[in-house]
Amino acid sequence: MKKMIFALVAMVMMTMSANAQSNDNNGRQTFDRLARYLELTVNQMEPAKAAMAQFAQSMGAYYQIQDASKAGEAWEKIEARHKQTMKKVLSEKQYDKYVNILDLTVTNTAERMMD
Repeated sequence: MKKMIFALVAMVMMTMSANAQSNDNNGRQTFDRLARYLELTVNQMEPAKAAMAQFAQSMGAYYQIQDASKAGEAWEKIEARHKQTMKKVLSEKQYDKYVNILDLTVTNTAERMMD
């Protein structure tokens, strides 16, 4: 469980922190691909970027947690808050696609780390 959480945190931090930096071309490309996949409207772009930046910031604080039992609980709160924010920004169809890709990425990252 701890490896899976760490894998998720590592993956999300790399992706989301890159998206939060406007000068990072790779981060913009990642966000642009996600925006195309989710078919974001112009009005959804900025709120989605802000939600992802907030998620990255929360994950940064998560890295500071030393107690494994607190880390699991903290991750659940961070994930739930992020999903709740994204649910407000996205349509139902977009949200379902986002959750699927997030969950798939977590699973794949965890599997790679266990190998």
